[in-house]
Amino acid sequence: MTLKKVLKITGLILLILVLTIVGYYLYLTDFGRKGILSTEPRRPKLEIPVTYNIGWWSDQKSLSIDSLSIDIVESKLNLFNSKSLIAYKVSGHLTYKGHWQPQIESVHISERINLDTTLGCDRIIEITPVIKDKSNDNVNGGTDKFEFKNEHTITSNHWGVNRIKFICGLKQQTIELWQRK
Repeated sequence: MTLKKVLKITGLILLILVLTIVGYYLYLTDFGRKGILSTEPRRPKLEIPVTYNIGWWSDQKSLSIDSLSIDIVESKLNLFNSKSLIAYKVSGHLTYKGHWQPQIESVHISERINLDTTLGCDRIIEITPVIKDKSNDNVNGGTDKFEFKNEHTITSNHWGVNRIKFICGLKQQTIELWQRK
């Protein structure tokens, strides 16, 4: 074998090795989003876009919440990870009169630390569907049911049990996440 062929084969092997190492790195870090040793959950999936800014809310009085359900999707809390992934499912109905039909435009999330120890929770997260009216000449009042499921990343507050209360309309549910060392 000539020296040129040996160099080409060696270069090809090195290129394949480098690409393999880069591929494993990207796979383990979710394309650079987290560290190699991180056990953070994946990115949340959304059916309805989330907003943290309060804008012009056109017709919130047409909104009625029938149920709220919170599920823990992924929670591998430990010394290196303080984030969990939860899913919230909201269902209800929108009542309207005339040709202005309400729709859910986005979901407003408000998260705060609870300093009132009588409530028995460390954090309160409020979920509010934001309503937008749309003109529809084919309707003249009525009721539309809705249901959506979004995911949300939560950071634990401290070591031990973290109680988080979720509120949507008049419905509420509390979950517990355990942060271990």
